[in-house]
Amino acid sequence: MRIAIPVTRGRVDGPGEGEEVLIYEIDGDEIKLVEKYENPALKATAARGAHMLKSALDKGVNAVIVAEIGPPGVRLLKGKAKIFLAEGLTVEEALEKLKRGELQEIDKPTHDEHHHGF
Repeated sequence: MRIAIPVTRGRVDGPGEGEEVLIYEIDGDEIKLVEKYENPALKATAARGAHMLKSALDKGVNAVIVAEIGPPGVRLLKGKAKIFLAEGLTVEEALEKLKRGELQEIDKPTHDEHHHGF
């Protein structure tokens, strides 16, 4: 599995708010960081989270771990990538819970259309 996580100061964040994006390869018990880059959402003026999610899809991810996600993000990922919710967790905690099958997979937004992560 190839997974993207928006991150701020080591914690899982929303796709429109995370300072950077970490891409991991997960193969069984092995988890390897393969890429880290500045979140393109930070320079976007609209649909910020969608910019981060599209960049991750362009890098071949098939899952994301987020603290929250809105309707545009859910629509963008539908049929392309799984969405796991990890609100309040560090990246390490989220990856451990994912390995153990303890992260909640969601297919609905955590907030409405007009959320602004400011």
